[in-house]
Amino acid sequence: MSSIVKFFVASPSDAAASLTHGPSASLRSVVFGNFDAEEALLNWESHLTGSTFDELLDRDVPEVFAEDEDGPTVFLLSDGLLEELAGITDSRVGEMANWWAAKTAQDGFPIDALIALQILEDLVRLIREERPPGENVYCWTA
Repeated sequence: MSSIVKFFVASPSDAAASLTHGPSASLRSVVFGNFDAEEALLNWESHLTGSTFDELLDRDVPEVFAEDEDGPTVFLLSDGLLEELAGITDSRVGEMANWWAAKTAQDGFPIDALIALQILEDLVRLIREERPPGENVYCWTA
């Protein structure tokens, strides 16, 4: 379970520099907390692309971009997940939030459906509106 989760847009060098203290204030980001970010990335991509959880793990999705063995981790969001989230409709975001809330409750780590919706809406907005060409979206967790 990650106590702090920050999704941010950055160049690879800026993403690597964010490992210790998180993304700098100059980077476009959204901040959340108290959910397993790695599992969420896997679940979202599986749900949106039809790939199984195991297929994604076999392909090393999400990619661990940088990590501190006893501290933060930076994940790179896959091109497939970014493409799906960039093109998702508002109604599909709502459906996905409800699905994710139910999934986390089933797994024993419930997330309120309204919070799930806020996380997904903010992430979609970050991907659509804040990501210039040539930059990626990362997830920093601590």
